[in-house]
Amino acid sequence: MIAVISVLLAGLASAQGSWCVAVWYPSSEHPGGATSIEENLDVIDVVHPFWFTPDATGNLLDNSGTNASEQVRTWQDAGALVLPSVFSGHAGYLSEDLRPSHVAAIVDLVLQRGYDGIDIDYEMFPLSTREPFSMFVEVLAAALHAHGKLLAVTVHAKTEDTPPFESAAAQDWRRLAAAADIFNLMTYDYTNRDEPPGPVADRDWVDGVVAYASSVTEPTDVRVGLPFYGYSWTRARPPARATTWEAANRLVEQFGLTPERDEASGELTVDLDVRGLPRQVIYVSDAVTLGLRIDALARHAVGGVAIWGLGGEDPAAWGVLRETRPAACAVGR
Repeated sequence: MIAVISVLLAGLASAQGSWCVAVWYPSSEHPGGATSIEENLDVIDVVHPFWFTPDATGNLLDNSGTNASEQVRTWQDAGALVLPSVFSGHAGYLSEDLRPSHVAAIVDLVLQRGYDGIDIDYEMFPLSTREPFSMFVEVLAAALHAHGKLLAVTVHAKTEDTPPFESAAAQDWRRLAAAADIFNLMTYDYTNRDEPPGPVADRDWVDGVVAYASSVTEPTDVRVGLPFYGYSWTRARPPARATTWEAANRLVEQFGLTPERDEASGELTVDLDVRGLPRQVIYVSDAVTLGLRIDALARHAVGGVAIWGLGGEDPAAWGVLRETRPAACAVGR
């Protein structure tokens, strides 16, 4: 096992020739997410099935479904790594008395089901969890590495260590990234559903988040979050609802609209202002947006991207990934 993990970590450390595409699934309400993965496994290197969450004591609740084992087998047979996401918005199991059993539950899950590792996506924690969360990740990393398994950690976006957003300040990137093999940045929701219309991922903001990440860890460990989704604001007022390129394009074709492109993000903007219907303002990504984002990442030498919002995306986006990715993924291979 030690030899296995040495190979894995050597691949990560020498990833100058490695650039990976990861996807979370499911990551939207659209039913087409599974098909998006199946049809594009030639370009998808890591799948994060969004299937598990801890209860109050740290035991894992399983939402994987009846065909999960078949899906995992299909993905792994195609050469993709499977690191399911454990998602949580509560933190009681990080206490000293509950942490060991929570770590053991995660490691047992990975080993019993033959996963390649795990993705920890713990969000909206208070600042008081900064130390216990770092400790948890360090202990979990050591336990997984002892079995030749990988750890991904998914974090709130920020451009400094202790920003005003408490949950981002609660994540100590230096310690988390030092322990993890893969560091996923949630570089989306720059404008969230509770704000007036604006881009989902402003390019200068993403650049600042990636620059900060690169200052505290190896850029090759970083995966930059890409939104394939968008938001639609009815009457140009919050709250917005999540939408897709497919839905926006349907409106464009149905009403003969002319989309524009937001300069700050490269996202398509659609303004549906038709007599008899409530006005809708939409920001959403398409293949051109994706190409602009990948171009902007070139100077940071990151290790790849992680996509949120599968299903209903612009089909041409997958062609952009095939044509513009700078290298194949070597992580875990």
